[in-house]
Formats: sequence, structure tokens, C-alpha cells
Amino acid sequence: MGTRFVGTYECDASDEFKKVIINAKKEDIILLKSPVGYPARGIVTQLIKDIEEGKAPEVKCVSNCVVPCNHGEEAKKVGFCIADRLGDAYLGRRETGLFFSGSNGYRIKRLVHVKDLMRELVEGVPSGQEEAEG
Repeated sequence: MGTRFVGTYECDASDEFKKVIINAKKEDIILLKSPVGYPARGIVTQLIKDIEEGKAPEVKCVSNCVVPCNHGEEAKKVGFCIADRLGDAYLGRRETGLFFSGSNGYRIKRLVHVKDLMRELVEGVPSGQEEAEG
């Protein structure tokens, strides 16, 4: 459900982050290995291709943020630091950002206001459409 709110004007993620979600196709959303030991679902971007080719940004573990990563050891095994790459995504750095998405993220095709999204979720009225009067 969280991914759906990325597709709103009010979301504070960068415009580039929103574009990545809006332009994603179903086949672009894949399961990834995470440095913390849990699977993660992300959108295939240049970073994912670079990880597969062993050319991702160096893991430096300056954050020392999550215990399961074991001070960067797990990050080095999977090829990326989750904190750094998620931070890059939030800032809109398409080349080095890790853009997480739910499995249905590809269904977001345009930005809407939260109030319209909530109406759609509660009343079943598609965002941006008014109910027929009469």
C-alpha cells in the first residue's frame, strides 16, 4: 500500500523517484537480495544492472545503520549498501538509487492528490473522476 502513496503530489520523494515508479512496467519489478537478509522488491534501474555486473558504487558502510548487515559485510556480499542506495533514490539519483516498489507499483501511471486517492480507496471512485450526478 505504501508504494501507492509515492504516486501522489504530496509525497516528499523526488520527482525523479515518482517518474521511476510511473514508468515502471510489471516486468521491471523484481525480487532482490537485501544486505539485511530479507528479500526486497525493487525496480530495475541502472543500479540493478551495475550490481549484476559488479560495477555498483563501493560499499563504505559509513552509516553503520543496521545490525543484520554486520557492519557492511552483508552489503559487500550482495553488492550494495541499502541505506546509501535508498537515500539516493529518495533524492532522485536514478543512476545509483534503489527504488523499492510493491508488486503492483507498475499500475501507478500518473500522480494524484492524496484526497482523491483516499476517495478511490474508500468509495471505489477512480482518482481524477467524478461520480455521475443525477
